[in-house]
Amino acid sequence: MKKVLLIVFLIFFLVFIAFTSFVVSLYIDTNKDFQTLMSGSFFPVPTTVYDSSGKKIAIFGGQRRQVVSFDQISNNMKKAILAAEDARFYEHGPISFRAIGRALFEDIMHGRIVQGGSTITQQLVKNLYLTPSKTIYRKLKEAVLAYKIANHLTKNEILTLYLNTVYFGNGAYGIESASEIYFDKHASDLTIAESAMLAGLVQAPNAYNPYYHPELAAKRTIYVLNNMLENHFITKQQYLEAVNSKIVLAHQSEMTRYGYNPKAAYFIEYVRLWLINKYGEDVVNKGGLKVYTTIDMNMQRDAYNAVRSGILRLSGGKYNGLESALISIDPRNGYVKALVGGFDYQISQYNRAIQAKRQPGSAFKPIVYLTALEQGWKPTDTIADEPIEFKTGNKIWRPENYSHTFHGQVTLQYALAHSVNVATINLLSKVGVENVIANARKLGITEHIPDNLTIALGSFSTTLAQLTRAYCAFDNMGYLPKLIFITKIVDKNGNVIYEDKPELKNVFPQDVGYVLVKMMQDVIKEGTGVAAQALGRPAAGKTGTTNESRDNWFIGFTPQLVTGVWVGYDDNRSCGPTAVGATMALPIWLNYMQNALAGKPVENWKPPSNLPAWAQALYLNQNVTNATNSTNETITNATNATNY
Repeated sequence: MKKVLLIVFLIFFLVFIAFTSFVVSLYIDTNKDFQTLMSGSFFPVPTTVYDSSGKKIAIFGGQRRQVVSFDQISNNMKKAILAAEDARFYEHGPISFRAIGRALFEDIMHGRIVQGGSTITQQLVKNLYLTPSKTIYRKLKEAVLAYKIANHLTKNEILTLYLNTVYFGNGAYGIESASEIYFDKHASDLTIAESAMLAGLVQAPNAYNPYYHPELAAKRTIYVLNNMLENHFITKQQYLEAVNSKIVLAHQSEMTRYGYNPKAAYFIEYVRLWLINKYGEDVVNKGGLKVYTTIDMNMQRDAYNAVRSGILRLSGGKYNGLESALISIDPRNGYVKALVGGFDYQISQYNRAIQAKRQPGSAFKPIVYLTALEQGWKPTDTIADEPIEFKTGNKIWRPENYSHTFHGQVTLQYALAHSVNVATINLLSKVGVENVIANARKLGITEHIPDNLTIALGSFSTTLAQLTRAYCAFDNMGYLPKLIFITKIVDKNGNVIYEDKPELKNVFPQDVGYVLVKMMQDVIKEGTGVAAQALGRPAAGKTGTTNESRDNWFIGFTPQLVTGVWVGYDDNRSCGPTAVGATMALPIWLNYMQNALAGKPVENWKPPSNLPAWAQALYLNQNVTNATNSTNETITNATNATNY
């Protein structure tokens, strides 16, 4: 007998220990989840990126969600979700035993679990914390958490949380995202019919997806409307109007399909990587940041289309690996207005506008002429364009012009406009390589520049973004802007945590800048960039082509916009024997600028007050023309051997 009692005692003791452990485990587990809920970090909120006009262009994070308050949700939607999921929500506690009984009966009749019987509070718990598995432990945990939530939150707060967490399909988490994706409107503006359709999605978002299963979605919508009528959430008249109304779905935009605007993919990826580097991936994907950028989506579309059409034109209508990059900057504040890093982001994510280091060719020459102007040279001064050779050890370098001819003495103005190689090399030897490199550094070019005369022909590597930024200083007549991609970042609580404001640094005198701009205007008026005259407004710029046409450039500007374009192959092969910057990159630049500046005021550069008398006579009084010798006047296509 004692032995039996001992066995019974041990069994009860073990059961007690097991039960106690179970209860303690359940308490610790649920308490941890509940504390997470009360801390406000119960669900991830993605980062949203906006263009310069405040339009959404990207969402970073697995769950596309925008949190809204109770008052920001249409009453129609509140009634619809109650009718679809829990009509007695405001009457029962966190657990409805009537619903559980009904569900249990159905489960017994079918011999398996077929109906949940969960209240909205229980569904909220499941959405926030739990896996879809239907175990006893999960059900108990769900019940405990439901009671904890009910004891600490009001019914309205619970319903708001639920509507902000539930999944509506098509990547939409929460009612605000669902409203935007399906109807392109805010949750506060939903009609009865639209609300019924969205409420009907909750049970099976994919099965009732109105884009792919419109008939099933329509039947489900009617079911919800019937429930709304039966529960007196709407009148008979409202019911009839809703049933007979046509639900117009929003067009499935690129934002809906991809979570970002693919036309701005390279810009968006640059922003994403910058954010991760600054805040970490977890914050970017779940922290609910709002990121306001400088990109103008109208200009970005123009840039995207210009690069695409330009590459297809150069490739005979079919992509063959030829690539291009474009960056467009407002020189007055450094705002990056458009950026294209390649032909197709889906093919290659390599950002050639920012990451690719390529030789600039003659696009570097303006820095040589800038240095000369700073030292007192005038555009009408002459420089020798004659055969020359340089010895370096056992090697001899004999630079040539594109035409393989020489022109004797040429003016600086002519040499820059027509990209005369040898004249530029001679000028570099006189102004000093070290001085040109120093100016390049002032202009923000950070890459290694060799200390020799070959830099006159752009023999080093830099990025399109760096060189185009340098041209902003030309455009601003001496003021170099800091490049800005992001203007402001706001955290999920509405606090501004980052702000970037324009900074302009004076890097050379304004009078020198004005003269350089006039010289670069001649590139378009009479030189290698004449095709840019089709822009139909004052513009300046410079072409660039490297050995064997591996890199083809055109960077041009008007007073309000600086745009750089590069064309070439990633493997550094030649673009062909006739390829030059004027025929490869300039047409893309022109296409973009014509569209980007359409409707914008025509502006010109204003001469500074300190402009010297000789420059006033040359450019303002119009009584001094281009001072070129008779040889120059007979040359109509002065080009260079390495660059054009």
